[in-house]
Amino acid sequence: MKLPAEDPSADVFSQGTVDEQLVARSFGLPVPEQLLQQAVHASERPRRALVLSGGGARGAYEIGVVKAILEKGVEFDLAFGTSIGGINATFIAQGSFDRLEDLWSSMRATDIFRMPTFSQLRHIMIGHRWGLLDNSPLEQMLYRELKLNPFLNSRTKVGLLTTDLCTLQTKITTTDEINSLPHLVDVLMAASAVPILFPARDLNGEGMWIDSALVRNTPIETAINMGAREIYTVLVQAENDGSCPTNLMQVLTRCADILLYASARDGIRVVAEYNKALANYPALDMQKYKLGLKVFQPRDQVNLHLLDVSPAGSRSLIRQGYEEAMEMLERDQVDDF
Repeated sequence: MKLPAEDPSADVFSQGTVDEQLVARSFGLPVPEQLLQQAVHASERPRRALVLSGGGARGAYEIGVVKAILEKGVEFDLAFGTSIGGINATFIAQGSFDRLEDLWSSMRATDIFRMPTFSQLRHIMIGHRWGLLDNSPLEQMLYRELKLNPFLNSRTKVGLLTTDLCTLQTKITTTDEINSLPHLVDVLMAASAVPILFPARDLNGEGMWIDSALVRNTPIETAINMGAREIYTVLVQAENDGSCPTNLMQVLTRCADILLYASARDGIRVVAEYNKALANYPALDMQKYKLGLKVFQPRDQVNLHLLDVSPAGSRSLIRQGYEEAMEMLERDQVDDF
């Protein structure tokens, strides 16, 4: 993935006139002196993170990429996800990757949602229901497939992002905060509650929590703030090839991509600028303290919309993700900022 083109005069580090500590703090990242202090506890801190984006049906691509990464012997201390990325991260953390691949390979849209019943439509019309579709099949699957103890005891600690429609607060719920299987399912249902399509969820009896994709679809900065220094990020949309959409669904998908892509671009820019700032501190060993970011994404446009879940489409995306990631890993061609 390429960094967005920008005016060189806008580069805050180009003239060396800005305090890098203030810049780091403005990004919510540790300043270099804090990194030196953290070195004492380096053996205790998680260092490698997996960051998975939201994207509905295109989340199958993540399965192929992660499969290739795991086959290379890479293990993760942390896993962060938004929307479907959060669900994928949870299954991976609890050690159910093979089962997750099987689910994707056989899953249909009706295993995730149903059209609303007449009663549900009536509740929508009178304002007692806040989602057009019935996503109870997804909830039933999560209760059936998730295992609380393996999740809680996993070496991979998970962070799930949700946003409250009442306060507009975006929060991260970590493994250590989960106290029961119903709590875990509630958080995942909120994290995947696509606005308007699926109903919001209260958490611990409060708020109207939804999918955070519009705010932080690719939580790279969250991973950094939680202690990661080596980050593997999977995006589910390709670089824009300049082609124009040819129908209304493609227009809607392209508009969604604009919003979802923004947080990934921001996160990549933060890493690049932060590493550039560290270069101004000669006392620091750059190889030891720099942030490593590896970005995987499809080479070509993925022509699936958010709800287009099918066994054939998912298997094709899993295969694509696996082959592209394996090729990049073997040739060491993963973008590293």
